[in-house]
Amino acid sequence: MDTEIVEACPGRTAADIAHPVTPISSSTSCAAVFRRLIAAPNVHDWPVCVSGSGQAEAEKIVGLVNRQEFILAYTVMYGKELYGKKPITVLMDKSPVKVPVSLSCEALNHLLVAAGRDSMRKGFIVMDGDSYVGTGNFADVLSAVAELMATRAVERDMALERVEQANVAKTNFLASMSHELRTPLNAILGFADLVRKETYGEMSPPNYRDYVEDIYQSGQHLLSMINEILDMAKIEAGHFEISEDVFDMEITLSRVTRMMREAAAKAQISLSSQIPEHGLPLVRAGERHFQQIILNILSNAIKFTEAGGAVTLDTRLNENGDVLLVITDTGIGIDPSMIEKVFDPFEQVESSLTRTRAGTGLGLPLARAMTEAYGGTLYLTSEVGCGTRVVVLLPAHRMCHDWSATEAANAIFVA
Repeated sequence: MDTEIVEACPGRTAADIAHPVTPISSSTSCAAVFRRLIAAPNVHDWPVCVSGSGQAEAEKIVGLVNRQEFILAYTVMYGKELYGKKPITVLMDKSPVKVPVSLSCEALNHLLVAAGRDSMRKGFIVMDGDSYVGTGNFADVLSAVAELMATRAVERDMALERVEQANVAKTNFLASMSHELRTPLNAILGFADLVRKETYGEMSPPNYRDYVEDIYQSGQHLLSMINEILDMAKIEAGHFEISEDVFDMEITLSRVTRMMREAAAKAQISLSSQIPEHGLPLVRAGERHFQQIILNILSNAIKFTEAGGAVTLDTRLNENGDVLLVITDTGIGIDPSMIEKVFDPFEQVESSLTRTRAGTGLGLPLARAMTEAYGGTLYLTSEVGCGTRVVVLLPAHRMCHDWSATEAANAIFVA
């Protein structure tokens, strides 16, 4: 059986495991081959070339003698009498597997296994074009593959260690930098807040109020970006810590909606929310994290919805007792094939509108990661020009149906 497979894979190739055994002539008697095999116990297979004295003929391999099969046939009762004087062609494999020198041992292993048990037991011939190079056997192939697997395992472990070290270094760097940035930034925000509230007297001229307000709002935006980057670094490094607060979801949702109304009004977008008539159960989770999840999604929805559009927050319970938070907008939408890309940190799906909207690209990745940290799920459906729908599912085991407001207050106080 011949093969035309030629590869340049990493690791050892057929050339590396080929044994340069000198071919024997096809006219050599079986008795003579038997004597050669006894004299060369380390030779597993012996190639057979055509009879003749020419170099071209000597390189034309016509068969392969497998040590085990030959000795079994030759040494049985009357085997020597039957085959001794006959040419080796009667006991050779007339259709040996031939492989190119460049074939990787990994590919060669697959080839021999696919060819069947006989091919794994018998040897094969390594060729460089039409020229004979040597013989090989399945044991050498397995040894080479095992060596390659061991090398890959070591390389994988080293790569994982480097990734872990890089993650630790990144987390430490971001934690340090965020502290260094937040300390002066909080001072700037504090003084800006004092000035904007005219705590120590009226500002003059009046347009200074606008400047101070810009300083304050820009500082708040920068602070939120720093916090997002730090949270994402903690999540990626596996250091994100969940909280087990018990809080009233309705109050938190109302607060978040109020916080976003001004941004929606400035963008000339209507923002509405709906809560079931029978109310919502208390939730055991991190209230700050829950608030950030909803803020990130609403902020994204408002950011990518044009003036005159609408954003709605609908909350409901499903039949399993899970809470579903459905945020729908009439914005620009996303190509369905690009939806998973928006959940990659620092990624934004390119469009004419996204180029005019600043952001870190961490809003949705953070929202999903935080939701999943509490055992929930976040998924998104969208079409270009038809808006976007984001669904956050909080599992039923996070609900506290039997808790009273007093018990919840006590739990929050204790926490």
